[in-house]
Amino acid sequence: MFEQITGMFTVGVDFIFGPLAVFGPAISLFLISSFITILVILLNRLVTNKKIVSELKERMEEIKEQLTDAQKSGNKDEVSKFLDEMMGLNAKYMKHMYKTLLVSLVAITIFLPWIRYSYSGMAVAQLPVTLPLIGSQLNWIFWYILVSFTIGWVVRKVFGFE
Repeated sequence: MFEQITGMFTVGVDFIFGPLAVFGPAISLFLISSFITILVILLNRLVTNKKIVSELKERMEEIKEQLTDAQKSGNKDEVSKFLDEMMGLNAKYMKHMYKTLLVSLVAITIFLPWIRYSYSGMAVAQLPVTLPLIGSQLNWIFWYILVSFTIGWVVRKVFGFE
């Protein structure tokens, strides 16, 4: 069932990214991975309410300090009260973070099966040294992860995203 669903997306994704195959696996996968990473970052920026998330973080820090003070003073009632409040705020924070996780999962579910189908079984990049557990060649998944983390870090630094 999952294969049939992803198969439908594979045809559409192949139409969009198929022409990049002329660049060779390393360059084309670099471009595809960069596109997916930037798309996910931008979608996450759209679905995340930065103001609410930052307010929740600030409030959790305040409660954390108050909790530490209450623990030092030995006041168990205040400790319990602050822990309850911290749990509630943490639940709200996680609710907002699940939105970003969902966006990432949808993008990965659409694109990764196509990348696996298109690039499995081939060495995408040759390493100058042999690494333990990896070897001297990077397959598509290691190359995707390397590019994704690098591009994600650069985009977040350049545009000041957290």
